[in-house]
Amino acid sequence: MYKETFRVLSKRLLRQIQKEQKKQYLIDITTRLYETQWWQDANTIAITIAREIELDTLPIIEYGWKQGKQMVIPKCYPDTHEMDFYTFTNQYELENVYLDLYEPKEDPTKFVKPSDIDLIIVPGLLYDQHGYRIGYGGGYYDRYLANYKGTKISLAMEQQIVKHVPHDDYDIPIDAVISEKNIYA
Repeated sequence: MYKETFRVLSKRLLRQIQKEQKKQYLIDITTRLYETQWWQDANTIAITIAREIELDTLPIIEYGWKQGKQMVIPKCYPDTHEMDFYTFTNQYELENVYLDLYEPKEDPTKFVKPSDIDLIIVPGLLYDQHGYRIGYGGGYYDRYLANYKGTKISLAMEQQIVKHVPHDDYDIPIDAVISEKNIYA
């Protein structure tokens, strides 16, 4: 219940930030991201298609394509709360599954194993400087990250970073959070 309160407040905060301000934050954050060794060394990058209140991820995906990187996005399975990643090459491969969440159409030929992903950009609502985060509450990423050995980072606006995020034993911390002002690693 404690985490749910954080989720509600975080969503309210994100809705208050103006679109133009988010665009500027995105420019500043991605400038930092693209300069990191994590981005430069990664051939396959996992990222979600952002919801409206989040930072837009399509510019990141398009930049990755321009650099010749394989961009992969998640497909969630609500019955098991698990997910898989699939290669994403154009927006016609997307379907709106629920709550403005866009996912790839399931295609076994585009499935990507966790061991083939170099960098996962993990979404969330709230983060602390120790790598813990509050997501949307489905547990999909924590289940996936439990068996993932590559680099895990998140992109966040400074308003989303707090001193402490409540976490449970099964929560998997990320390696770093990149904001418009800093890299918390």
